[in-house]
Amino acid sequence: MQSASELELAPGKRRLIEAALRLTAGGRSFASLGLRELAREAGLNPNTFYRHFDTLDDLAREAVESVSRRLRPMLRRERWLAAHDEPHSVPRRACAAFFAFALENREAFLSALAEYHGTSPALREAVRVNLNEVSAEMAEDVVELNLMPALSRETIEEVCTQIVLQLFHLSHEFIGHAAQRESLIDYAERFIVRLFAGAVVLAQHEV
Repeated sequence: MQSASELELAPGKRRLIEAALRLTAGGRSFASLGLRELAREAGLNPNTFYRHFDTLDDLAREAVESVSRRLRPMLRRERWLAAHDEPHSVPRRACAAFFAFALENREAFLSALAEYHGTSPALREAVRVNLNEVSAEMAEDVVELNLMPALSRETIEEVCTQIVLQLFHLSHEFIGHAAQRESLIDYAERFIVRLFAGAVVLAQHEV
């Protein structure tokens, strides 16, 4: 796990990333941003951009990765704590933690959701790579915690990929509809439980 110092960004770089996320949270693409607009939003000289990034795609990739570096260890910690407290509570606690993080990082999630189907191949790939890292670590935890002993590692990885994608897309609803947040956590928990239960049934039929 990376230390806090390794995760720290230079102040100028952080301000540029935060400014870009604010500007794109409404659905604009990173590619639509102008350097002067970005620098003005960040309260910096336009030349500062090139001290930290070569292109807007570089900034966007760093923005995605900086959020992922905070999200992943938080989720792993929550899964392990839940598994040692009450194993059956892992799905709900992990969902609640994921959605709470999305709400706290609203601009970053809304930007990532827009770029997931956006026009920049580099950004689409960056979002997908980071989602894959989240799902790979989830699968690793499920195996190490022995939460689904009836399933193969390959099946667990497939299920975790589907879960992470679903939670990622549901985060848009969670952010935008305060009245539905508790029901979205309920739904996400049922989705996870049913997906794994279905995988177990299929695995039994394949034996």
